[in-house]
Amino acid sequence: MNKIIIDRNKNMPLYLQVYNQIKKFIENGSLSGGYKLPTIRSLAKDLGVNNITVINAYKLLEENGYVYTKVGSGTYVCEGIKKEEEIDENFSLIDQGEIPVKRGVINFASSSLNPELFPVDVFGDLINRVLKRDRGYAFEYQDTRGYKLLRESIKEFVKKYEISTSIDTIQVISGGQQGIDVVSKALINFEDSIIVERPTYSWALASFKSRGAEILEVELDKDGVDAEELEEKLKKFKPKFIYLIPNFHNPTGIVYSEDKKRKVVELAEKYETYVLEDDFASDLSFVEEKILPLKAYDKYDRVIYIKSFSKVYMPGLRLGFIIAPERLVSSFLKAKYVTDLSTSGLMQRAFDLYLRENIWEKHIKELKEVIKRRFEKMGKELQTLKNYLEFEKPKGGFYYWLKIKNNISAKNLYSKCLEKNLLIVPGDMFFAIKKETNFVRVSFASCELDEIDKGIDILKEVLKGQSNENGIYLPII
Repeated sequence: MNKIIIDRNKNMPLYLQVYNQIKKFIENGSLSGGYKLPTIRSLAKDLGVNNITVINAYKLLEENGYVYTKVGSGTYVCEGIKKEEEIDENFSLIDQGEIPVKRGVINFASSSLNPELFPVDVFGDLINRVLKRDRGYAFEYQDTRGYKLLRESIKEFVKKYEISTSIDTIQVISGGQQGIDVVSKALINFEDSIIVERPTYSWALASFKSRGAEILEVELDKDGVDAEELEEKLKKFKPKFIYLIPNFHNPTGIVYSEDKKRKVVELAEKYETYVLEDDFASDLSFVEEKILPLKAYDKYDRVIYIKSFSKVYMPGLRLGFIIAPERLVSSFLKAKYVTDLSTSGLMQRAFDLYLRENIWEKHIKELKEVIKRRFEKMGKELQTLKNYLEFEKPKGGFYYWLKIKNNISAKNLYSKCLEKNLLIVPGDMFFAIKKETNFVRVSFASCELDEIDKGIDILKEVLKGQSNENGIYLPII
């Protein structure tokens, strides 16, 4: 096994140092699947540490899916741990609408809406009004915090989510992904711990990993993150923050219960950490019940709220905002400044009118009618695949999260579907640590009703064929 180095002057528990280094050896392929780790006693002796240090390190590796224990035999590296470079980022790019899908392919992968649904004419008129009103000033660099009138409009906009804030805590950003990056730059130091849901948004994982964070997963229940497991990890690791998608979760589509939302905020306060809430789809609720963001329950100022306007309004707009706890405002401003100075002044001024004059309300109403029809159509058609799939019908958003039966590999399913011009997303890209091979995510966002029919027919044909192949799997292309 590679040399493990213990630094007693480092401000990190010894068992975490051992854990991190063994984890790194597994992820970079130095320790392959099936490798037997040294015994607790021998490794403790080699490192000059107590047995309990190695016990805790091995236990943590097992909890996070890196190793398994055979009673009476020893501790072994798990099979199938992916190297970081093996993760295919094309799915994330498709999800962001940044890779064109070739003609004839039915796209169940992307959550970008059809361009014809965007309010282009209305927004063009707003831009012309801004240019006529502000002339060259519309192209000046903006305050890093954002155009003041837009921040005032956002302050009023979030009241519908029962969020009360001041414009001083609002920071305009160039889309939700930049918001995640800004928070990461401001808060994460190398080897800091971050807690995420299992599964979660793949580009958030990439952002945290790029800062050298130690990512810890907590399982999702049907009503939100497992509170007991979350508290256990909060107590043990003291993370910088918890990253959550409480409403219309990506990829599972679940919505946290009110009790679970309150519990998460209470735990953040109890363990003196923050919650990074990613809200990209609250506007796409298809039920009558009122669904509020986590920030609406934040009586301790512990929630960092990120809202993107890109998914629902126009992807190319690249606009969103952060509502920051007061003590973090200056840190986020500095991080935003070194990223891109400021967000497009012209777009900010036009979107201010879009919000200020309540034009967005008409757009959302019309959009929801179209998307809900697609949502219902896909749900109805997926019901015909119950022999092959398990899923929970979400309350809104963009996705169905499908668990595949009959030991069919998600990557093999992806490959076979693509051969027949259907694009889906294997679920393993949404897991930080040990990948799951029997989940796929499908989206109805960019498909017309007839395309959904055709796509489900292809999916059924492939699933039926794979069930008859008795586990003969092909690699992902």
